[in-house]
Amino acid sequence: MKWLSKVAEHHHEYLHIVKKLGAKEYSEDIVQEMYLRITKYCSPNKILLKDGSVNKNYIYFILRNLFLGYCNEQNKVFKVNIEEMYNLGVEYDYIEETEAFTSLIHKIDSEVETWHWYDQMLFNLYRESGKSIRKLSEETRISSSSIFQTLKYCKNEIRINVGEDYEDYINEDYEII
Repeated sequence: MKWLSKVAEHHHEYLHIVKKLGAKEYSEDIVQEMYLRITKYCSPNKILLKDGSVNKNYIYFILRNLFLGYCNEQNKVFKVNIEEMYNLGVEYDYIEETEAFTSLIHKIDSEVETWHWYDQMLFNLYRESGKSIRKLSEETRISSSSIFQTLKYCKNEIRINVGEDYEDYINEDYEII
């Protein structure tokens, strides 16, 4: 263990090296960890050169690796199980909102079923395909102005018959729907 006291003679230099790397408040901890590592894993012939001086390059690499390990540990993102997060006290119940939305969709669907077959077919095609009026016009060979007027009429009918329920949904008055 005489070699460890030889290494410890340069303690202030090691602190300076670690502070230069960026660990200002943890520099002493990292240097102490370096002492533990070299006593556990290193032999004296790795640390001391043939003339009896300390191999400062080897010490520098140990300190740098410990510092980088510290940085990696600080930047690590911890994964948390969703069941653990559920019990933290922040609970928002989406059941009522989902039921209100489902009820609103059913009301719209029942309104659509009362329409003429052409209006039903065109509105459902527009709603379910997600295509633009021009694309529908190209695929069905129905004029875009006819599609536009039909959809305008359909949307107006929905606003008249289901508009109040939609406003209640937006205002989060779910029990009214």
